[in-house]
Amino acid sequence: FSVSKEEQLRRFESRETDPLKQYKISPVDREAQERWDDYTVRKFQMLNETNRSICPWTIIRSDVKKTARLNCIKHLLSKVDYKDKIADKELEIDPKIIVSGIDEIKFMEANLMTGVELPG
Repeated sequence: FSVSKEEQLRRFESRETDPLKQYKISPVDREAQERWDDYTVRKFQMLNETNRSICPWTIIRSDVKKTARLNCIKHLLSKVDYKDKIADKELEIDPKIIVSGIDEIKFMEANLMTGVELPG
């Protein structure tokens, strides 16, 4: 699950002001925002070094939690055989939400050094 810097900040701010969400916040959260660019470079390196056809990464853009979760479930269900399997048509995923590791690498290669804000 991958969230954009803006959405992560919005969630942190919501947690700080909502008493029901304050248990979710930690000192590490603010540091994550400050180190966003470093983490993005490391994410790129990790994908480059570990994404393989035998065991590929799948990135789930999760700025919209419900949409991300539903697409994740559909993706997983489409990859597993089970009795009375749901029709493929019903398991179609949004390609803007579910992204292959290689497509994420290509996108990051094209945008990492340009200052373009990478999506979640």
